Amino acid sequence: MSSHRSLFRIFKARLCLPKFRVAGMLAGLLLCLPLGAEEGDVFHVRAANFSLDKTMLLLNAVFEINLPSYINVAVDQGFAVPLMFEVEVLADKKYWLDEKVVSLKQKYLLHYLPMLNAYVLVDVNIGQRHYFDSREQAVSSLLAVYRYPMLDIKNFHPGLRLYARLHFGIDTDELPRPLKSSSLWDNDWGLQSDWFEWGIDQNQ
Repeated sequence: MSSHRSLFRIFKARLCLPKFRVAGMLAGLLLCLPLGAEEGDVFHVRAANFSLDKTMLLLNAVFEINLPSYINVAVDQGFAVPLMFEVEVLADKKYWLDEKVVSLKQKYLLHYLPMLNAYVLVDVNIGQRHYFDSREQAVSSLLAVYRYPMLDIKNFHPGLRLYARLHFGIDTDELPRPLKSSSLWDNDWGLQSDWFEWGIDQNQ
């Protein structure tokens, strides 16, 4: 229950939405929460779904993030650690491999600026920076996604059986070269959550 209260505070602080709207959104997600992350999981998708604004498909999600000490050390030393969540919409093919209809990756960079004594979270997709007093505050700002625009549902063929999947983790494609060196960092930098899947109702 304490984790639910914590998530409510994060939504309300980040979004500046009326209390009843935040509570309603969280209630919908928390009703379908699976079991919590297994011990030792660094990244975990706790819940995800789509809402619809007219014909625009919007992503809502709740994550669990437990950064290991070596990642915290890298951030504190000024390395820009790349984080991301990736969403895919796929068409269920009964007798063949499922077809990827659309894929979207939201990229972040987390690092420390000693001159400002601040932690910076960069939204790479839109080039926006957010400043925090602590690393914990910066990480907490990533725990919830609300009404993230995906695409127009009219782009889907009406006859397709669609489902979505989502994961969160280190963006290994953007990892700084020094962090890739096993001689300097004898740790796993390919950490990602399992895929979280859910169905899509085109008639919602």
